[in-house]
Amino acid sequence: MYCNKCGQSIADDSRFCKFCGASQESNTVTSATAPPELSKIQPTRRSGGKTILWVLGALFALIVLSVIVDGSGSTPGSGNASNATGAANLESDNLITSTGATAVAPASDTAQVEPTTPDNWYYSTDVDKVRRGTSYFAKTTSTNSIHQNFPYDSDTTMTMTVRKTPAYGTDVILTISSGQMMCPSYDGCSGTVRFDDGSAERVEFNGPADNSSDTVFVVGAKSFIAKLKKAKKVVIEKTLYEAGNPQFEFDVSGLKWDR
Repeated sequence: MYCNKCGQSIADDSRFCKFCGASQESNTVTSATAPPELSKIQPTRRSGGKTILWVLGALFALIVLSVIVDGSGSTPGSGNASNATGAANLESDNLITSTGATAVAPASDTAQVEPTTPDNWYYSTDVDKVRRGTSYFAKTTSTNSIHQNFPYDSDTTMTMTVRKTPAYGTDVILTISSGQMMCPSYDGCSGTVRFDDGSAERVEFNGPADNSSDTVFVVGAKSFIAKLKKAKKVVIEKTLYEAGNPQFEFDVSGLKWDR
């Protein structure tokens, strides 16, 4: 018969189960009939065995997969994808080189230096609203300066202005930044000029209508401008009050004037 507690097979006349010690006095189950508990226990044992096999199989598969991943350094197929990408990049580089296509490059490799515009001349315009015309100006300043003592105590430069206005026509005006040129408009005065390596020339000046002492006008402006356009360097000598006969040097190259 079978134990009515644990279901183990024991002798038919047993009063107690030799396995679990349970009393068998009320046990009426014969050896031909298995207890209900046994029918439930057996399938459970068989199912547990299959579960263990599945777990062991899964662990083995994980171990094999980890060995493959560690050995290759990447998941299956990733190496081929990387190689394909590298090959595509290399092919693209070769294509650019062979076809001469322009690629994006640092500015230092591709930038081209544009020719600079001469900055020795400054150009400007002004509208004459009374005469309904436009005034044109081109200015340049001497490349040197001369020092004046008391009462000016300053370094003096000279500015040359080429001007065309509806009111006064074409002029060449010389203006000093400090000091006096002492050239009254009713008397006139003179100075000396040299264009490039040419000979020194006498040049006549007129003073302004307001009798200011820092400005003079070149007599024969159009002829003077024609020489300026051909020259690169001009030196002008002009007497200043209590400053002798200083010379002012100009870089006049590149004058653009077609007025």
